Amino acid sequence: MLFNHIDLKELKNNLEYIDTAIIPVSNIDMNHQLLTSCDKNETVQLVGMLAEKQFKGRLLLTPTFFTSGNQYDHVNSFVQSLNEYGLNNIIILSSEKININSEIEYYTVNTIPMSDLDDEMKRTLIEDEVKQFMKFIIKSWNKSNS
Repeated sequence: MLFNHIDLKELKNNLEYIDTAIIPVSNIDMNHQLLTSCDKNETVQLVGMLAEKQFKGRLLLTPTFFTSGNQYDHVNSFVQSLNEYGLNNIIILSSEKININSEIEYYTVNTIPMSDLDDEMKRTLIEDEVKQFMKFIIKSWNKSNS
């Protein structure tokens, strides 16, 4: 499910099936390595969106959280809100190692240099990242069910 009116109207009534939230997080550095930050963010967003399409109706993809200087207080606050709402399985999707809360699952994607690759190669690399992320989600579900 996406964070939009149509999907969110169905969310509360289907929490028994939709127990997972994916929170994309991107750290943006406007002073140094701006293009690298852009590649990282684009990779995270594409992997999140493509995984959501595969698991439609089983997870909620939240809007991307942008940080600067690795400040994550607003992400912690949102995680707490999601837990209170009833989403118990939360996965942070990022291109960097993030250390917020030990109870949250983290998945780190490999950054794909978007400007340096042709479209076919980008698609292949993104698909590989999505497959790995989907395996991670399934492992997370299996852990929470055992």
